[in-house]
Amino acid sequence: MPQIDDYVHPFAEVALSNITREYPFASHHLARSLADVVPAVEKHPAFANSYDWHSSVHMHYLLAFLLETEEAQGAGWRERAIEVLSSHLSEDNMIAEAAFLRENPSWERPYGWAWAVELNRVLNASDVPALRALGTHTQVLAETVFDLAAAWLPKVAEPVRHGVHSNTAFGLRRILIGAREAERHDVVDAIAGATRRFFAEDTAWNFRQERSGHDFLSPGLCEADLMAEVLAEDELATWLPEFLSELSPESPALTPVKVLDPTDGQQSHLYGLGLSVAASVMRLSPRLEAIAENTGNDDLMAQAKGMFTRVESLMAPGLEAAVSDEYVSSHWLATFAWEAVQTSPGK
Repeated sequence: MPQIDDYVHPFAEVALSNITREYPFASHHLARSLADVVPAVEKHPAFANSYDWHSSVHMHYLLAFLLETEEAQGAGWRERAIEVLSSHLSEDNMIAEAAFLRENPSWERPYGWAWAVELNRVLNASDVPALRALGTHTQVLAETVFDLAAAWLPKVAEPVRHGVHSNTAFGLRRILIGAREAERHDVVDAIAGATRRFFAEDTAWNFRQERSGHDFLSPGLCEADLMAEVLAEDELATWLPEFLSELSPESPALTPVKVLDPTDGQQSHLYGLGLSVAASVMRLSPRLEAIAENTGNDDLMAQAKGMFTRVESLMAPGLEAAVSDEYVSSHWLATFAWEAVQTSPGK
């Protein structure tokens, strides 16, 4: 299993390089008039870097997270990282970024929203005074996301189940965790209600055919991850084994996909797929084991343990690509790689 200490410095270098790199940048904006065609930094004074807005947000999150580690103490990049974060995440910049979200309420929904909440969460929990102070700045961004999510969810007829940014479950799980910590009970209730409405009746997910050639998420495992946050233990003990009943160690969903063209930005998503699947498996396997132990279900126990044996092979390609020279991979993969390493037992 990967050792967490080995990744702090290389991932910090990748993150710092990304959030200080302005181009190439993909704006993904709707231009309502010629007045909207301006340099990205005019709209996004904090996050006009790291290829696109959501990648910039989660690379800021990653760098802040890495600064919490023991390995970051006394590191040569530490002061520079704090300086850049402090500059980018200023109060004025966060007010401007939050205003853009309010003015464009469907933009970066829900993936970018989720990372904005995660960024605020890690800053608020930081043991580094300078970073914790930045959490007071990013609070306006998180609160904007909470407000937008609460207004949006009652109008959503069906969840998005694709394995890319628009996936509903992936974003809602992160927003939910942040809302709990922020004591935004209205948002917690809205997400819990929508989650049950979307997913409570799902069973026997087809893990054999869910994967497509540009996925970086498993729709099935994202759903299971979210339901594990929402359902009570007795409910989860029924729902989770039934939902995962078609998942075995031999399932294609637990097999890494070989990336044939690392320069293809869509195909390189598959590196992230291995990492995100591995992280989900490491969260869900212990839940399955606990259910198996409580119910005396030996087959379920074997399934849970077998799933876990696939983790290392799923992670390996993405860990390597996260620090490669290929920018279509390195502008985002380190965040997913770090989260997978963080989720590893004995981290």
